[in-house]
Amino acid sequence: MVSATALIVPEKDAPFQVTEVQLDSLRPDEVSVQLKATSICATDVAVQHGKIPLPFPIVVGHEGAGVVLEIGSAVSDIAVGDHVVLSYNSCGECKPCRQQKNFRCIETMGKNFGVQRKDGSQTIQWNGKPVSSCFFGQSSFCNPSIVQAASCVKIDKSLDLSVMCSMGCGIQTGAGAVLNVVKPTERDVNSLAIFGIGAVGSAALMMAKVVAQDNPGTLSKIIAVDMDKERLGLAREFGATHCLNPQTDDIQAKIMELTGGEGVDAAVDCSGVLSVINTMIEVIGTGGMAVTVGNPPNGSKATVEIFPFILGCKTYCASHQGNSYSKSFIPYLASLFKENRFPIDRLQKKYDAEKVNEAISDMTSGAVIKPVLIWA
Repeated sequence: MVSATALIVPEKDAPFQVTEVQLDSLRPDEVSVQLKATSICATDVAVQHGKIPLPFPIVVGHEGAGVVLEIGSAVSDIAVGDHVVLSYNSCGECKPCRQQKNFRCIETMGKNFGVQRKDGSQTIQWNGKPVSSCFFGQSSFCNPSIVQAASCVKIDKSLDLSVMCSMGCGIQTGAGAVLNVVKPTERDVNSLAIFGIGAVGSAALMMAKVVAQDNPGTLSKIIAVDMDKERLGLAREFGATHCLNPQTDDIQAKIMELTGGEGVDAAVDCSGVLSVINTMIEVIGTGGMAVTVGNPPNGSKATVEIFPFILGCKTYCASHQGNSYSKSFIPYLASLFKENRFPIDRLQKKYDAEKVNEAISDMTSGAVIKPVLIWA
């Protein structure tokens, strides 16, 4: 077995522990990746604290980037030496996957949150015992990592992997929610409200700005909603034309005022706060679309008053991974970054991988939007 360094959660609510682990042998559909960077997502922390109940000990991490060391015998689209961003996992065989709509793979839950291979085995052992792994098909809090080939997205070698790692989940989720779900040009969207300006909401803003620049007359009003003044300041720079703070503004009244009483053409919630989701639903106008991206606690139910929805021909929908086919969408986002049109590096702060607990503390406090762990 090959030794690796892992950031492991031994039990619920325990700090991440830096430790040596052993990797299982590579299976035909797997890839060994020498990670250069892994960014941290709120989902990783939710698992740590049992908000997403998975068995401990566990190795999480689902926004990795690195260089391919070895490929399994059945892998044909990835080669040794390729630079890859690690994203969500999918089966590759069901009808959605065959249509390159892997974001709605029928095995999504098991492939990403099953924390084991399909045959029940694990990629990682710790002190001679199997550890919950295969998180999103990657468990990129382990270096090197055994990754499902389906999770690997090849990118240009000129790109900085410490920036690109964040593309794997949250960034593509926010950007895709705008481009692939709201579809501003196709639906003639002139006003868009984005609730929650963290990493996901910032990416949504950046994409809205790209769409507006490339399609004059579209998205003339891009409204950012957040309680943090500094994040609202960033929102302006990322493309927001208007910024609202629930601590000082009546959000529903302000949005109605900004839209001449009509409501917005589309809205995206990235906060996962149920009361915010309900406000988002209330502020969409006739023919409008409200998109849920942020995930509230299990059992939460949004409220929709049916008759106005019928009369207004409105839509409330959900989006997973921004409805993005990661193997083409992430390279597209990377090209925008290279053109200085998608500045996700401004969200990031870099930490040595062993300082994972400090990085999470800074993210939880709001001091940092997107912490990135750098592997030595």
